[in-house]
Amino acid sequence: MTPVSQWDGSASANAVVARPRLRRTDRLILGSFDGGAHALQQQARIVLLGSGLLMLPMMALNLLFSVLAFTSFSSFDNLLADRGYLGVERGSVFVAVVVQSFTAHLIGAYSAAFLVRFQLGEQPTMRQCLGAVVRRLPMLLLTWMLTHWWALLVALAVINAPSAFAGLLLYVVPLAAMLSALVALVAPVLMTEHSGVRCIPRAIRLTRTRFGAVYGFVLTCGLISGSLFVFIADLPSLLEQTQLVTFGSYGYLVQGVTLQLALLVAVPLSALATAQLYLQLRVHAEGIDLSLAAREAFGGRS
Repeated sequence: MTPVSQWDGSASANAVVARPRLRRTDRLILGSFDGGAHALQQQARIVLLGSGLLMLPMMALNLLFSVLAFTSFSSFDNLLADRGYLGVERGSVFVAVVVQSFTAHLIGAYSAAFLVRFQLGEQPTMRQCLGAVVRRLPMLLLTWMLTHWWALLVALAVINAPSAFAGLLLYVVPLAAMLSALVALVAPVLMTEHSGVRCIPRAIRLTRTRFGAVYGFVLTCGLISGSLFVFIADLPSLLEQTQLVTFGSYGYLVQGVTLQLALLVAVPLSALATAQLYLQLRVHAEGIDLSLAAREAFGGRS
């Protein structure tokens, strides 16, 4: 069990005297989302601005693909119907998926660096959290490659699969969710326990203590985040259909910007919920809430 004082790497006096916000919840799935959403509501500026900085390369790439792909379509409606959720052609979708996958891993690390400090009772700054991500950038790249290679292969297969094989998604989604559940906690473990590549087996062991809950969390996370993303991303199309607003020749640009704004909200929310799940699993499996209470009561000598 990792000592509480080593979670976030600060080991400061502020971490000792701060009053922890972490509380045990018996509903791991909904409780994790509730905790992540609560943190996002209270510290939206730090979370969204920091995530936005990490997402800038991905946003720029997606907007570039949107502009390039628009030349292949004659209308805004065809642009939405034929280009998929990323708004790019098939030849560029895989590149966009790779960049988005790594960006999501970085945001998961940033959110974990923020949420652990926040739940320990501190007031983390964007500079602290971004600094933690930058210092571990090589290890984040390595762990992403080791744990997400299969997802990239699945994405490539789905992109190039004929429409006749769409029914196979019914089998692919549960399998992908199971594999995702096994490695969902890699970024939080890496950012809080400083275990290097060992964060992968550590994350798997922690997941196995409540595998059913983590599996359900991954499915719920996909449903909630996907619904939120689609709702925000479809706003320009809905406005056009209701004729409340018309974007004319700038429709493709508005759609591209809206897609990035949707990602800016959906991805950090999922990352915060995952970091909260990590903390709750440690509460249930290792009783770290008791360690925190003893630390608070006895002046950090637990």
